[in-house]
Amino acid sequence: MTTYFKNCQTLEEVKKLYKELALKHHPDRGGETKVMQEINAEYESIKKNPFFKFEEQTQEQQDEFFKYPDIMSQIIVLEGILIELIGDWIWISGNTYPHRKKLGELGFYFAHKKVMWYFRPPEYKSTNHKPKSIEEIRAKYGSEQIKTKYNEKVIAS
Repeated sequence: MTTYFKNCQTLEEVKKLYKELALKHHPDRGGETKVMQEINAEYESIKKNPFFKFEEQTQEQQDEFFKYPDIMSQIIVLEGILIELIGDWIWISGNTYPHRKKLGELGFYFAHKKVMWYFRPPEYKSTNHKPKSIEEIRAKYGSEQIKTKYNEKVIAS
């Protein structure tokens, strides 16, 4: 039985809800450790739930599904960066230079023209060879800045 993911019908919905819950309840953002542990436990149990037919997903899809919680918990504590959710992509700007190695290890890519790092699910790899500006991307998909105790100064400036 699930408390947090009971209205989800697809893995995509679970992933999206997990991101929202993690941002709201993560201890580094003022949430309670116990609640975050419950959310993580439920999220992990979903991979065993036959309703989601997880075993029918490709290995790449499975790896991506389980990567999001780990990625969010690791980047939410990096100082001096701005985390922005645009659609299903995670964009990072600010003082990323000290964190470039960590971001690369986590699977982020650097967008040179935008001077930002991004993480995206493999199925969202762009086949469009005419790059869009970050403003165009925000306008199309919406944008949410993630505030943490580590980036308050960056957001204020």
